Amino acid sequence: MKTLGWSVLPLLVAPIVCAQAPRNTATPAQQKISWAEGSIKARPDHSQPYNDLAVAYVQRVRETADTGYYDQAETVLQKSFQITPDNLEGQKARLMILLGRGEFGQALGLAKALNKKTPDDVLLYGFIADAAIGLGDYGDAEEAAQWMLDMRPGNVPGLLRGAALRRLYGDARGAKDFFAQAYQQMAPTQTEELAWTLTQMADLQRSTGDLDGAEKLLHSALQQFPGYYAALEELARVQTMRQRYSEAVDLLHQRSLKLPTAASRYALAQALERSGQTTEARLAYADFAATARPLINGSHNANEELISYYLDREHNPAEALRIAQLEITRRHDVNTLDAYAWALCGNARYEEAQKQIATALAVGVREARMFYHAGVIAAKLHDDASAARYLNQSLELDPSSGSAAAVREALQNLAPESAIARGEK
Repeated sequence: MKTLGWSVLPLLVAPIVCAQAPRNTATPAQQKISWAEGSIKARPDHSQPYNDLAVAYVQRVRETADTGYYDQAETVLQKSFQITPDNLEGQKARLMILLGRGEFGQALGLAKALNKKTPDDVLLYGFIADAAIGLGDYGDAEEAAQWMLDMRPGNVPGLLRGAALRRLYGDARGAKDFFAQAYQQMAPTQTEELAWTLTQMADLQRSTGDLDGAEKLLHSALQQFPGYYAALEELARVQTMRQRYSEAVDLLHQRSLKLPTAASRYALAQALERSGQTTEARLAYADFAATARPLINGSHNANEELISYYLDREHNPAEALRIAQLEITRRHDVNTLDAYAWALCGNARYEEAQKQIATALAVGVREARMFYHAGVIAAKLHDDASAARYLNQSLELDPSSGSAAAVREALQNLAPESAIARGEK
């Protein structure tokens, strides 16, 4: 299908870039926690205040990256279900926890079951879409997102799911339009949601090589939600692509002041290495591995980063493949397929790698890193024409990507008869 056919408005950037800084020092989630706690004191025998508190805790995770709030949300929901067993709003809060933890299979089953009972609930379709995207079931995700937009044209949750799918299908312009419309409908008090949306837009701009546009959006995000960890991480990626490695290190140090994750530790280690701080990088890599390895078998893990770590840093392709094989049993989204393909390639299993990367690219995704991987795999199979095509696509899409230097080297290493395919005379 790949339509997501609700009509779109022209992309409006100026209101986004000129966004004003928030005036309230308490975050939206902190305010909701206070309100819910007050409601619980006033009505301790009602289930809804407990549901509201659970949702606020889930929102607090996105504000801070502190997954410990999921445990608090679960505890609160137990009280809600004691008062009103299996109430719908409590089940929706439970879905948010499952999705946040990356338990997509369980979330999809629950969301579909609830959807059959309550087919007019728009947000349940959103949860189906989220879970399906996480699993790589893009047809189901698209159908659910389209239902959202058909039932309530222009609703923000539907637009955000539509934007994610349009990006996956390679429609960057359509994704930008949907993100912009969603942003323009958000209330000024929704500072984290505004900052999150701006960060997603910046990530999209960066992936197409528009580093100036990405940086403007990220500065606006940090105005909306000062110190926002997701925006700092994305801004560090922008500076890395500009080869301003010391600035990237500073940004990631700033991000790590609050609550570093395994993924942010890996990003810091890479930035330190690129900036020439060898000793600090070695310590940071060790810190990353110590943090990430205990999470390998969990749904909320840093396995993509671990795969890269064992391939590029530790030169242990067998361990990279072991982790990739674990991950591919849980989900088949394009990033997991790409990581699996790259691990297979690192273990000289080139035909299997080609099958996995082809499945990922068939969705329509246009990412410079994936085209680079596809090019290297094709070259290993002595398909120099396909290799040159993929590598050139990577450079055309983003000539300053993190893999751009490796792409150019790979092009140079192709056989002379591929010169025409590389665009040379």
